[in-house]
Amino acid sequence: MEDRTVLGLLEVCTCLENSIRKEFPQSVWLRAEISKLNLYEYSGHAYPELVEKKNGKIVAQIRSIIWKNDFMRINAKFIQVVRQPLKDGLSIVCRARLSYSALYGLSLIIEDIDPYVTLGDLERERLECIERLKAENLWNKNKEKYLNPLPQRLAIISVKSSKGYSDFTQTLSEYRQKLDFFYHLFPSLLQGDGASVQMIEALQTIEKVKEYFDCVLIIRGGGGDIGLSCYNDYLLCREIANFPLPVLTGIGHSTNETIAEMISFKNFITPTALGEFILEGFENFLFGLEDIKRKIINGSKRVLEIEKSKNNNIKQNLIKNSHICIEKEKSELVYSQKSILLSSKNLLEKEVDKLNSEKKLIKALDPQNILKKGYSITMVNGELLTSVSQVKSKDKILTKTIDGEFYSSVE
Repeated sequence: MEDRTVLGLLEVCTCLENSIRKEFPQSVWLRAEISKLNLYEYSGHAYPELVEKKNGKIVAQIRSIIWKNDFMRINAKFIQVVRQPLKDGLSIVCRARLSYSALYGLSLIIEDIDPYVTLGDLERERLECIERLKAENLWNKNKEKYLNPLPQRLAIISVKSSKGYSDFTQTLSEYRQKLDFFYHLFPSLLQGDGASVQMIEALQTIEKVKEYFDCVLIIRGGGGDIGLSCYNDYLLCREIANFPLPVLTGIGHSTNETIAEMISFKNFITPTALGEFILEGFENFLFGLEDIKRKIINGSKRVLEIEKSKNNNIKQNLIKNSHICIEKEKSELVYSQKSILLSSKNLLEKEVDKLNSEKKLIKALDPQNILKKGYSITMVNGELLTSVSQVKSKDKILTKTIDGEFYSSVE
């Protein structure tokens, strides 16, 4: 067997420990990405898995430690500056102490994290997302959708138990007696990890039944400014931009607008403000109806007054003309009566004259008057004798004179 040097494991580990201690005698600042935070709620310690990527591939990886007290301090400062807690996927610059133990191996103990570097990275990613959406002509795409002036069918993305959803529905409920709204909740996380994915899924579900809705509302309130980075997610913003219905947002916060708000059809600072906007359209419409109603009533009254005045004038003219017509008719009637009387009188006089003439004629033709002139009347067999041919032998003939009558017989 050839000569060889055999080292003990402890000796090797101690050598590594001494080398690392010599090479890294104090804490160093390093840049990495939190692949997975690994926060243990029970102990309060976190064991982030840090990675470095190039061209999307992991080229370095190490497991680190953030002790409970350090984590509470770092996370609080992170929330204050970045407006979100430490989470998976964040790029960070941290101060860490590298140590090696023969028993526990290599450890990277994170003592602090610079939140402003992360804030800068997030802002850079935010600006890159904006530029990408503009380059793809998506920035104003949803703003060009048609919004019904009276949107009554509302698809809502929110959480039923959230204060924002409660504030919004309470705002609408005050007008439910006058206005009939239909709204349906599509539940989704509204902040933090997984929120953007769930909101995209909710939008895709709504798109399948889009004909039943006028618009989509994304409502979040009462959560402060923490966890808003999901609203800067490119995939969510692209989904909003391309959505076939107008998307309105009511995301309560006090920081700068998120990209989802900027790219939506219209955004509001609170869910209540969004509800008031919807009601404002109906109030303006109802006010317009009342104004039209008032104008119709007033116009109708004016028309009625004008027609009433016209009718009164017509009535007065009718009365006046009636008097004239009555007088005229009365005058014509009197004249007609006089004419009738005069005509009747003339006709009567003519008839009297005619009657007198006939009376004289009748008197002149009276047989007694004829007999007085010496004439006689001869009758045979009871008939007036006017021809010799009427007389036969043995007939008795009656002869009447002015002073008597006598019979004679024919031989």
